[in-house]
Amino acid sequence: SVLGSGGHFNPAVSLSVWLLGGLHITMLIPYWLSQLCGGMIGAGLAKAVAPSERFGNASGGAFGGITADEQVPAVLLGEIVLSSFLLLVVCMGAINGRSRTPLAPLCIGLTVTADILAGGGVSGACMNPARAFGPALVANYWDYHWVYWVGPMLSALLVGGLLRFLLGDQAMRLFLK
Repeated sequence: SVLGSGGHFNPAVSLSVWLLGGLHITMLIPYWLSQLCGGMIGAGLAKAVAPSERFGNASGGAFGGITADEQVPAVLLGEIVLSSFLLLVVCMGAINGRSRTPLAPLCIGLTVTADILAGGGVSGACMNPARAFGPALVANYWDYHWVYWVGPMLSALLVGGLLRFLLGDQAMRLFLK
């Protein structure tokens, strides 16, 4: 059986863990709701401590970087690639029995850092729909918000499939055991 700590704050991570058998389907929706609530609380706290002019100029951190329709493909591709890197490290380092390591938290943190440095200028390097949802709700800024859901969730499906069919350990793989 695939084990997960349950300490994930990202709906895309939860989807990947569920696809790999580490989370029961009855827990997926409660996880997602909790993650979205966490995103709202975090954004609300940021609004409470930030000067209102600065908060407004940044659209509450709700990724106002997409200003034209022609930017959407690059931002979407950026979110898919960045999220895929993150999810591969999470799943291979913390869930896959053959490659699981106690260094997974460090590897995950370094991957997030590398993703932000590499893709922050392209898409904002969100990689987390809950992180996008909270600021969008608090700032009431929904322009192109769907990109920050589709990218990470599509990545979760891609990574889940990749591990189930090719990279996963014997217990995780569906075929070619």
